[in-house]
Amino acid sequence: MKQICFWLSILLSSVLPLGCSVYMAGTQPQKVDMGAFQSGGISRDHVIAKLGLPTSSVKHEDGTRTDIYEFYEGSATGWKVGRATFNAIADVFTIGLWEIIATPTEYAIRGEKLTARAVFDKNDITREFVVLKVDKQDKKEESKQDSLLKKE
Repeated sequence: MKQICFWLSILLSSVLPLGCSVYMAGTQPQKVDMGAFQSGGISRDHVIAKLGLPTSSVKHEDGTRTDIYEFYEGSATGWKVGRATFNAIADVFTIGLWEIIATPTEYAIRGEKLTARAVFDKNDITREFVVLKVDKQDKKEESKQDSLLKKE
């Protein structure tokens, strides 16, 4: 009986940590098509359906509205399914040790958190959609320019 309990506990302890990276890969949000929003003419309900509820919303006196959204870039469906499948298979073959590598990797792969501002007219149709994000490359160039200006 002790031997059965021992092997059962070993089995459970090796199976329980499985799936963190599989879950993270599978539940990553869909890739958002920014071009569709920037062309304008999209209802506020459609923007909320794609990006989630705004983090702030201001209704102006003239009836227009400005919303701020925060969201992750997301991934294409095929890429998400492929990662989740690979992580599941690797978990089984390594008895869960793959999670040591996969979970931090999934945090890195989930993409950058973006902030966007949407301006809607009186009928809640987009007039303007701007992603308020500075790329990492742009930040490096700005810091180089700042350091050059300080030297002068």
